Amino acid sequence: MYSSVRLSLLAAVAAAVGGLLPSPAQSQNSDAVRTTEGMFVSVPSPITSDVVQRVKNQVEARVNNPARPVKTVVFDFTPQGKDAANPDFGACYGLMQVIDRLKGGVTTVAFVSGKASGHTVLPVLACRELVMARGASLGPVAVDGVAALGPAELAAYEAIVKDRKLPAAVVRKFFDKDVELATGPAKAGGDVKGGTPLYLDARSEADRARVTRVEPVQFVTPGAVAAYTADQARTLGLATSIQETRADVADVYGLPATSPTEDLLQGRAPDAYKYTLQGEIDSGVRESVGRIVRDVRRKKGNVLFLTLAATGGDLSAARALADDLREAQTGDDPLAVVGFIPDAAPDAAAFVALGCTDIVMSKRKDAADTGAEPGEATLGDFTASIKSNKAGTIDAHRQSLRDLAEKRNMPPILVDGLFDRDLEIVKVTAKGQRSRQRLMSTAEYEAEKDKWELGPTVKPKGQYLKLTATLAEELGVARFTTDGRDPAAVYALYGLDPARVKDVSAHWIDRFAEFLRNPAVTVLLVVIGFTGLILELKVPGLTVPGIVAALCFILVFWSQSRFSGEMFVLALLLFILGLALVGLEIFVLPGFGAPGLIGVLCMLAGLGLVTFEKVPETTGEWGMLGYRMVQYFGGVMGAFVLAFTIARFLPSVPYANRLMLAAPGDKPGAADVALPGASEAAALLGAIGTANTPLRPAGVVRFADRFVDVVSDGAFIPAGTRVQVMAVEGTRIVVKEV
Repeated sequence: MYSSVRLSLLAAVAAAVGGLLPSPAQSQNSDAVRTTEGMFVSVPSPITSDVVQRVKNQVEARVNNPARPVKTVVFDFTPQGKDAANPDFGACYGLMQVIDRLKGGVTTVAFVSGKASGHTVLPVLACRELVMARGASLGPVAVDGVAALGPAELAAYEAIVKDRKLPAAVVRKFFDKDVELATGPAKAGGDVKGGTPLYLDARSEADRARVTRVEPVQFVTPGAVAAYTADQARTLGLATSIQETRADVADVYGLPATSPTEDLLQGRAPDAYKYTLQGEIDSGVRESVGRIVRDVRRKKGNVLFLTLAATGGDLSAARALADDLREAQTGDDPLAVVGFIPDAAPDAAAFVALGCTDIVMSKRKDAADTGAEPGEATLGDFTASIKSNKAGTIDAHRQSLRDLAEKRNMPPILVDGLFDRDLEIVKVTAKGQRSRQRLMSTAEYEAEKDKWELGPTVKPKGQYLKLTATLAEELGVARFTTDGRDPAAVYALYGLDPARVKDVSAHWIDRFAEFLRNPAVTVLLVVIGFTGLILELKVPGLTVPGIVAALCFILVFWSQSRFSGEMFVLALLLFILGLALVGLEIFVLPGFGAPGLIGVLCMLAGLGLVTFEKVPETTGEWGMLGYRMVQYFGGVMGAFVLAFTIARFLPSVPYANRLMLAAPGDKPGAADVALPGASEAAALLGAIGTANTPLRPAGVVRFADRFVDVVSDGAFIPAGTRVQVMAVEGTRIVVKEV
């Protein structure tokens, strides 16, 4: 029956985001709490069957919420002042029916800030009240693309007139140019008080009989369909008030105001994705989520449902991630981010949650989940961070979270309660103004108790605040709560079919890095790396073990550092210093003394520190560093054993033995091969000379006044060492140390 253009999720997200912040009247004090349950619904144009279904799902989910049903629904028919001209009667009639079903106990309000014409007029008039901006207009219905109204269409408008008791002639003028709109004072004795201005069709004798005199309405053009301005609509009895912005409307009806990122989708069709954030939050996770966000936007997605299953992490990285998410909600193609907390969002996860467009929390009462833990999902447990960090560091994180909370108009005193055990938070109501409520400390209340009436205690003294799902929703921190931990219930709150929410997986780089960060894999890379390094030093010239060692150490540093972290440079420099000291021990100061030992320790320290985001401060962090160094030291010991084992058996392994210098020996036929210079080389057999350069194994040896290219028997021979020619194979001269 309706046309089939897809809905913009704007109707869902805008309404949800709109409920997060206090109204302008309340925002004079950032600790104010909302008092009226209501919602905004942005209706995109054109209105389609998909629009109708999604608006219906969204509104019914809120109206039928047994815990906190909404009492006022404001439909914004011209979001951001954009014109709305809908020619499809069927879809507009369907939306009218959705609105009409809400009339029992729910106040429906139409807000028009632009030009609303065509059959958009029908659902606008279906609302109980109409609010218009001064630059707005309503009508006409008869515009280009709108067919002449038939009996069904006329009956729909007549039903609206009868239900809302609107002046019939005023409504008919929207689509009938021949209506002669007039006015006059009502005659006494009718159903209207005598003298009340009535609006009528001057052509109708019945209408004329209801007034004492007939006067034309001057602002209506004869012979043309009508489009009423805000002032005209108010004069004619269509509009109930004139307000310029949604914030003004929110203030009038005592609703939560819209947020700065309200109309995120800006009329775009919804393209929703989902992702689960797990593990500890650090700079690597931030980089990973950043790639997820970029991937979603590259796919033209505009909604991301982010399930927060994180267990904590680095608070600075979490704040940076929250800022990244807020940044994604701005610009030309903003992304709405809905954070879902199924269980708990402690410390770092709380930062991320406050960076989302919306927060949804679970009450964990899913009957199908018989193994569910008791209690509700929680937001903001900082107990562990307070115990493990210095006071100055915690104060900095506290101020950072306050700043983030203030950006989304969350009462900052709640953040103080998360960190201050001794703070007692109460809810108070202004004397003589029941709609004005605030959160304040008991000390603040005692200082102003003549202005406020004491209400319930939000946080008692002697314990840290932990926002449960119910409390977070009550205080406006969480937009919704769900019974159960299934994210599909969250999608339904936004009018989305779970089957249409696509999964966005982590980038392959992040999955690979996560695999490499596995402790067992990291230790294995260290073992292989040191094994290759030892083999390269023990049997110079192999090359392959050196390449493998370099690759292993590069993978360790890359996967652990993820291109960020203040410890990365220090860890890398320590590792390079250690490598240099080991090289010094081997090539310059043969033996195994202080440089070699210190070098190994520096390399181990570098490998251990690269796994930390910052300098270890607490006993636990230092203990973890020591544990990791012991792990890697054990890996080094294993590498020595493995390297010597490989060196022992490599010569007997087919093909692999070609990597090593073969031991000198007789080769049949070698003497038969006549090569240039072979006779001169043969004359050196048994000669003794001095290594002019290090032999690794190739180098130069001085025999009397001759300098000859030679190779060692496989061992490293420093420069200045006496050597003797032990074999000659054509022009290849093999020497050994004597």
